[in-house]
Amino acid sequence: MRQLISLLIYIVMGIPLIIVGLLFVTSVILIPSKMNTFGRLTSISVLKLLFVNLKINGTIPTDRPMILMFNHSSFIDPFLFAYASPGKTTGITAVENYKYPVFGWMLKKWRAIPIDRTHISKAKQSIKKGEEALADGYNVIILPEGTRTVNGKIRKFKKGGFHMAVNINAPILPIGSKGAYEFKPKNRWYIKPGPVSLNVGKIIEPEEFQKIGINGLVENVRNQFHELTDYKLEE
Repeated sequence: MRQLISLLIYIVMGIPLIIVGLLFVTSVILIPSKMNTFGRLTSISVLKLLFVNLKINGTIPTDRPMILMFNHSSFIDPFLFAYASPGKTTGITAVENYKYPVFGWMLKKWRAIPIDRTHISKAKQSIKKGEEALADGYNVIILPEGTRTVNGKIRKFKKGGFHMAVNINAPILPIGSKGAYEFKPKNRWYIKPGPVSLNVGKIIEPEEFQKIGINGLVENVRNQFHELTDYKLEE
């Protein structure tokens, strides 16, 4: 029955989702300076159409740019993150995502930074671009797991985002996404509508970087993800 309901949702909501996407593309072409505003409006529209009941617990500061770190568990994550992130925001994403015609175009407009994890030198260049975005006043979204979890556990982290934070003394704010995995995990085709929450953690200030080092930062964010989501940590 749940699979049938999901199929009906995909069919019935397909046309509205296409319309929302076209409105977003048109708006960005006409008024590119309002990209982030249109992105948030589009994101909440998509989430509503998919029957995602989103709640944000806590407040993301807007007084300074910072690195926003989210756990990654579902295809709806980009819509969750775009809606929740205030002010000027961009993010680092896998270079493969630019291959999708419309999505790739949206990423370019959003000033998203592609990263090729198979080439160390290119990955370092992406980290440098992230530092430049922070210096320009942008929040930078990073998914330290690198890809979606397949079992609901918090995956081991890539360390590039942590080096970025240390290099430019940018504060790190962990934000735990809970419920998106249950809604639609990577290895299941049908959705399970229900509550999804974004739980804002504690800022890790640059003053703490020297005290705990890169490995300490990784451990801090992983532990916060666990506390914010109740998801287990992958060993």
